[in-house]
Amino acid sequence: MPKRVLFAGDANVDFQMTGLEGEPREDREVFCGDFLATLGGSTTIAAAAYAYLGGSCDFCGLVGDDANGRLVASSLSEAGVGTGMLRSTREAKTGVTVNLVRGSTRTQVTFPGTLSIVEEADTVVRMLGAYSHIHISGAYGTPRFLPRVGETLAAARSAGLTTSLDTQWDPSEEWARLGEWLPLLSYLFVNEAEASSLTGTAIGEEAEAWARLAKGTECPVIKLGARGAYAGGRAYPAHEVGVVDPTGAGDTFAAAFIYASVEKGAALCEAVTFAQAAGAVACGYAGGTSSRLSEAAVRELLG
Repeated sequence: MPKRVLFAGDANVDFQMTGLEGEPREDREVFCGDFLATLGGSTTIAAAAYAYLGGSCDFCGLVGDDANGRLVASSLSEAGVGTGMLRSTREAKTGVTVNLVRGSTRTQVTFPGTLSIVEEADTVVRMLGAYSHIHISGAYGTPRFLPRVGETLAAARSAGLTTSLDTQWDPSEEWARLGEWLPLLSYLFVNEAEASSLTGTAIGEEAEAWARLAKGTECPVIKLGARGAYAGGRAYPAHEVGVVDPTGAGDTFAAAFIYASVEKGAALCEAVTFAQAAGAVACGYAGGTSSRLSEAAVRELLG
């Protein structure tokens, strides 16, 4: 089977307002140090990161027939991601997220646009034979795709693929259908808040959260940001780096973990260590993706 990965899910554009001089406040103006428009969307950022690291991959999703949609397409192509399954539509505008970044924290406001109508399950299932792994992210922000994630994962497993899913946040905190997905996953990626909500544990109780998740899925990985990660029943410390913008660091972590596991055949501990370093590199530039991310840059940080 070819070592090629299919990324399926959300695609949008990020407007980055970086270097905020103060906290956003109602009816108050706050100045920032820079502004840029970059590739957004958890799945698209992960796909671009995977390609920048040196992996072969394609993205399947939907954008609007507009300038932001063309920005998504050109950014993916520039990174080396195949875009043959990226559709555009005039039914809705491309989704947009405004990130207000201050230090290592950010506040996000999202216009869903095409995220509300994307549903590419039939295409994904039809094309599974060309891939060795599928990664899905942001399902709770794509309501039409959400009901079909389970059958997509089941089809992938039946076809012999390994699978991964990054939940991203569910605003309802009901985590609909997750119980259906967990047994079908090779890897589950969640951040600290998501793990807490999913398992009913407190923030800081990642060992217990991991143990509860591990009862339902093969390999849960909890991303802890500046505190590192927790996987395989043990904690992994983070790299201390200067943070320019944390946007996309978690998606880069997931992409790097998949790259190490699928492309390089790394063991769990090696994959997490590599992913930790990749996420740290991603904190060093504005926006979720950059050509500054590479396997060489990650290896340099690892020493």
